[in-house]
Amino acid sequence: MRKISMGKNRKLMAGLMAAAMIASLTACAPAPAESTAAQQTTAAGQTADSQGAAAGQTAAGQGAADAQNPAGVESYDAELAGLDANRGEGRTIGVVAFFQANDWNQNALRAIKENLEAYKYTVNIIDGNGDAAAMNAAIDTHIASKVDGIIVAGGDGTALKTGCAKIVESGIPYAVIDMFQEGAVINVMADNWGGGAQLGLYVANEIGGKGKVLILDTPSWVTLKARADSADVVFNPFRGTDPKTSIVTERFDIDANNAVTDAQTKVAAALAADTGKDIKAIVTSWNLPAVGAYAALKEAGRTQDIVIASGDTGKDVLQAMREEEAGKWVFMGQNSYVLGTRAAKGLDLALNGKADAVPFAQFGPTYFVSNRGGAADPVTDGSEILLQSPEQHWKTVFGTEFGSVK
Repeated sequence: MRKISMGKNRKLMAGLMAAAMIASLTACAPAPAESTAAQQTTAAGQTADSQGAAAGQTAAGQGAADAQNPAGVESYDAELAGLDANRGEGRTIGVVAFFQANDWNQNALRAIKENLEAYKYTVNIIDGNGDAAAMNAAIDTHIASKVDGIIVAGGDGTALKTGCAKIVESGIPYAVIDMFQEGAVINVMADNWGGGAQLGLYVANEIGGKGKVLILDTPSWVTLKARADSADVVFNPFRGTDPKTSIVTERFDIDANNAVTDAQTKVAAALAADTGKDIKAIVTSWNLPAVGAYAALKEAGRTQDIVIASGDTGKDVLQAMREEEAGKWVFMGQNSYVLGTRAAKGLDLALNGKADAVPFAQFGPTYFVSNRGGAADPVTDGSEILLQSPEQHWKTVFGTEFGSVK
């Protein structure tokens, strides 16, 4: 992992450390204390230093485990194992999908179906086609159909509050993915706060704490805004009005229903106005605006001098960042199969008298993916996080066996 040289830029390191502390506080606020998955904000494939590797599990190790068993082993799996294998027979789960055509939703929906149909549940999916009104209408349809449970898989959490309130009124148990909703039996998402902070740290480091940064966000979608805000707060120690000596940010709201074109149009206009070539980085809170931003950079011939830091895993981004003309690009990835699995398992337990075993919130693994290394040699420019017990941490930091503080 590339380190920031203290000798080269002490001011930048001090600023990044301060920003990281601020961002960490932001990231920790919404997460329940019992959640450990939120700590996994490191790219799969990252290798810990020898001392840390000997003392505790790395987030990279968790990433490898996810590849073999995407959902991992949950604390409540033992509860599920004790249930009737045919418990879903005659029961229907209504799923409200944000947009079935994209990779994120396809992966999440596959997980939901596989984890419920295996136990004889009928899964009925209604596609919202990226429209919150259509998703709320789908909720109404599921309620009218008297389904046994509902899963809302992605979408604009703010706009879906009305529909979710109707689910609560109906008494139907429900789970949500990529949002928090009142009355849900489980709220499942990636660590959007920590992931956003990683993007901000990457950008601040790459541009040396100065330059103009474009932030493309869809703020009505709460989890996307969390990423953008967490990245933005990292820039506070460097923020100013002159991009030659400080970081200057400009934020754009991106239309969720037309994200690629809207992002491309707005970035193209910003690049055309950037006669001094002060724009040094683009942060996007999800993958489709990143695709549009990249298209604008290619048209302007600016791919090599502007860094991209984006949110969300997508085949579109993965392919684009490997194009020969792509410049430095990193994204905060998430595994929607894990998220779908956890939502399905939580709802399954709640429907079978085990609601007390279901955590209020769960966070899937977060990945930090850079195009700077080879296929088998990932370059990770983010911070390194280890999962450790108190005893392991004592050994790692102090070099002795766990013991008294005296």
